[in-house]
Amino acid sequence: MLVLATAACTAQRPEPSLPVPAETAHLTARLDVPAGYAPLSVEFADARRGYALFVRCGGERCEARLFGTEDGGRSWRARTHPRPQAKNHQIYVGGGPVVVLLAEPHAWYVSRTGAATWQSRPYDASGVPPADYHSADGQFYLDCPEKGGCAFRDWTAPDWHQDVPADLDSARSLTNGRDGRLWLAGVDGGRAVTAYGKSAGHFTPLAVPEQPGGTIWNARVATSADGRDVWLVADQEQASSGGQGGGRLAVRHAAARKGTGLPLIWQLQGGSWVPRPITGITQERRMPYAVAPAGGGLLAITGPDVSGYLDGGAYIPSPGMPRLDWVGQLPDGTLYGRDNQPGMTYLSTGTGARRTWTAVKVTA
Repeated sequence: MLVLATAACTAQRPEPSLPVPAETAHLTARLDVPAGYAPLSVEFADARRGYALFVRCGGERCEARLFGTEDGGRSWRARTHPRPQAKNHQIYVGGGPVVVLLAEPHAWYVSRTGAATWQSRPYDASGVPPADYHSADGQFYLDCPEKGGCAFRDWTAPDWHQDVPADLDSARSLTNGRDGRLWLAGVDGGRAVTAYGKSAGHFTPLAVPEQPGGTIWNARVATSADGRDVWLVADQEQASSGGQGGGRLAVRHAAARKGTGLPLIWQLQGGSWVPRPITGITQERRMPYAVAPAGGGLLAITGPDVSGYLDGGAYIPSPGMPRLDWVGQLPDGTLYGRDNQPGMTYLSTGTGARRTWTAVKVTA
């Protein structure tokens, strides 16, 4: 049985530079699970399709229950979990109807039908996920083994691969551009490096101008849903100082690490990277910040006492935006945020700062 409650809180009027925010809708769903279950993860593929994974653990065994929504969290239905008993459960939502479950140490399970049917994939201690895991980021992804060079791969054709050109061997991030271009980014000799091209064709390096900041450990390209805004985001090392130099190569699976301090930002303008130093924020060096393309030339930004947008690097607070610990972008352009409350997720649709926010909460 599902009980759904809706409420709304009126946001304060923002500064004149931003439109008046709409009320934040609050959706709370109580899902039918046995005693002892608690929400482990709530993930969304877009503004409407999402999944909630509940677990109950005792000793070395955890039992899992899976639910899905097709209306943005207003209603939820039970879905079949292919391996409900395991030591560790995880869920990853890919592009469209793709869902990936981990039932450790038994197997990975992949659905391309919105959790209606499942296929198993081998699991080993390396923890490398199946190719479908990368589908949320577009058709192509970068495969960088512990030894050897990186290769382009296509999640829809697991047997296909193309080596990354030797002169771009520092790349550790690939972004599928909305215009069909692939963007590579990485850190080489302490400097952010980028290039664009096609998976099996020529890549053109694009120089990154220096800007003041700490030591870079990771760089990535991010694009708005309509493809009009292209950003380079570089995360800084903890408590580092100095300019863009002095870093080390970005680590594998760098996105799993939390950046510390404000990121360094560049915007693609006229075919070149233009530095956008962040202003208007008093940085807390040991705290994480997150940015995501919001469209309309803006980046959403969250962090300690930070909730708003960056316009050309200038911070504009947004009282209508929830206080979040992290914000990202779903494939359809929906902003997706968290505040570390169990079972709570925030979704935002719109463009730029003209957005509506919905807080989606699931409970036992």
